[in-house]
Amino acid sequence: MRLSQLLESDRLRAPAREIPVMLRTQVLVCGGGPAGTAAAIAAARLGVSVTLIERYNHLGGLATGGLVIILPPLTDEGRPIVGGIGLHMRDTLMQDGKAAPRGHEDACWFDPEALKALSVRMCVEAGVDLLHHAWLSDTIVQDGSVRGVVFESKAGTQAALADVVVDTTGDGDVLAWAGCDFEKTDQAIGLDFRLGGVDVELWHTARQTNPDVCTAVLAEVRKTCDWGGPFQISALPSSPGLAWGNNGLRVGDALDPRELSTIDVQARLKIPQALEILRQKMPGFADAWLIDTASQTGVRRSRRLRGVDRLTDEQVAQYDFRHPQAVGRGNDYRRQGIAYDIPYGTLVPESIDGLVTAGRCISCDDGALEPIREIQVCWVTGEAAGTAAALAARGNLRPRDLPITDLQATLREASVAFAD
Repeated sequence: MRLSQLLESDRLRAPAREIPVMLRTQVLVCGGGPAGTAAAIAAARLGVSVTLIERYNHLGGLATGGLVIILPPLTDEGRPIVGGIGLHMRDTLMQDGKAAPRGHEDACWFDPEALKALSVRMCVEAGVDLLHHAWLSDTIVQDGSVRGVVFESKAGTQAALADVVVDTTGDGDVLAWAGCDFEKTDQAIGLDFRLGGVDVELWHTARQTNPDVCTAVLAEVRKTCDWGGPFQISALPSSPGLAWGNNGLRVGDALDPRELSTIDVQARLKIPQALEILRQKMPGFADAWLIDTASQTGVRRSRRLRGVDRLTDEQVAQYDFRHPQAVGRGNDYRRQGIAYDIPYGTLVPESIDGLVTAGRCISCDDGALEPIREIQVCWVTGEAAGTAAALAARGNLRPRDLPITDLQATLREASVAFAD
């Protein structure tokens, strides 16, 4: 194509090229958030080779890079909900003094840097090969089966091949590129931040003695900054003088880079505005300063797999939903009195082979996603997906053909919580 034609065209024709294969592994985990980290650790502990590809320079996803630094209870009315890797991570943070109780005795705040370090340490100890700074760009499919992914990095375009691939991208990128059917919905997207220099005792006293004043200040922040979604400030008891800002700037399409860029820009302009109002009018915030903003934009939902099975809002709202093919349990961060089984079929595509999913892109309806997308449930689905991928790779099986009793037995041996 001549330059004159190129300047007038809205499409380019890329020449055919060979893509070098950088690595081959038995299990390839795509995305290093809570689900991906748990998947990689679980698979590697079963003795297969595992590579975890992550686009950022850290693990933990939105739990760390997104500063979503709260953990709901891992139990419900005394019933164990989260066991295995997730429970071990939470308990380790608590024992190391890197987490502090939050309201319910089983809920906590945690230090995001501590979770980054713990995630890396557990991956390394399990024998996971970590590849950071790699941005996925396509899925390799052969004869109806996922065989690997294409990714971009400073080294150019390369490929990774695997016996089984685990999609823990959050947005379901791998499953979508593979041709799997999916659903998609949008939700408020934001950018969390942390403040230092807060007189927490003065602030808490004001909230008790003059609650209307504190409520009015937050309302002024929302109005002045045109915060379309939720906005809240909470103290961080794990560190003196710290506060956390959780927000949803506006509903947006998480798959549109222009939309995400606009939200990022608006958030970085509005957070200083919000801080100035807090300094002037919120008791205890006169000397507050901005420590950091999240390095990852707070996307809450986008694609969801259409799997062999599908969790519904009705099922995840029950006191005790049971399923014969359960691979773990979930709860609801918004309230106690909820416990539901997570069927293996929610992790497996309807037709495409060689792929399992975990995290917020598993098969569920829009209402069910609200509790499922939280950190503690992502740990559960991640461990189940990684275990299934390892057993399938080790036995040269399609993930859909894996005997559910074998998978459940292996998960029980790893102390994953089941309804008994």
